[in-house]
Amino acid sequence: MNALLASPAYKTVCGVNYIIYHKILLEEYMSNTNHRLSEDEKKQFWEEGYLGPYTLCSSDDMVNMQPEIVEILETDAPDHKVRVHNRHLDYPLIYKLATHPTIVNRMASIYGPDLLLWRTNFFVKEPGAKEIPWHQDFNYWPVEPPIIISAWIAIDSATLENSCLQIIPGSHRKVIPHIKATSDMAFNQMGDLNYIDTSNIVNLEMQPGEFVLFNERTMHHSEANHSNKRRIGLAVRVIVPIVKVFDWDSPKHELIVIHGKDPVQFNRRS
Repeated sequence: MNALLASPAYKTVCGVNYIIYHKILLEEYMSNTNHRLSEDEKKQFWEEGYLGPYTLCSSDDMVNMQPEIVEILETDAPDHKVRVHNRHLDYPLIYKLATHPTIVNRMASIYGPDLLLWRTNFFVKEPGAKEIPWHQDFNYWPVEPPIIISAWIAIDSATLENSCLQIIPGSHRKVIPHIKATSDMAFNQMGDLNYIDTSNIVNLEMQPGEFVLFNERTMHHSEANHSNKRRIGLAVRVIVPIVKVFDWDSPKHELIVIHGKDPVQFNRRS
């Protein structure tokens, strides 16, 4: 990362052309063999925008954690208003899941040795819960440049019936215009369907304890939950040091170095 900071492209990256940074990452880390991804896996991530599912823990282990996770989601969160956001800040179990080496080492294999945990979000879909529209995450996020890698961890079984995550491979290669979402959607904005090719959707069905990785431009979505079963997922958002976060979920919210170091120190951190 230090070599990157000294490169001529750095000023451009810190401006608007974050695509350059992705290309630098690709060139620098495709040959990195110090982490857990194969060359084919790295290539798939850059070509398709996602990887997985992988196993974080056994299904039995995750099922045993479910009661504690549900209790956390029913408990008021200190210093931030929404129970589903950033519970890694006040519950060790969530922090351990979000920073598990099985996840972090794979992220470092793609995005380099220096990684900061920005935020975590639970996505709870009870029976009858609304559809989450097709979208690219960076459209919603106050960061610059928008370089984020996400892990999505299945707390419950995620199936087509109870609204598993769906992605469009290769959709990260372009920016999709977002428009006002319809009233039957869970979000207030959605990707404009006129610009989206849904002919090659991948349904990411997962067992409890499995996870996938995807980047900030990978189009993803989940249907309404038409089953009688709950579906909980935990999303982990990780950035590289040159990303500046422009707002915070609470005054005490600090980013956490989870791999390597933070040579730039743009953001408050633990």
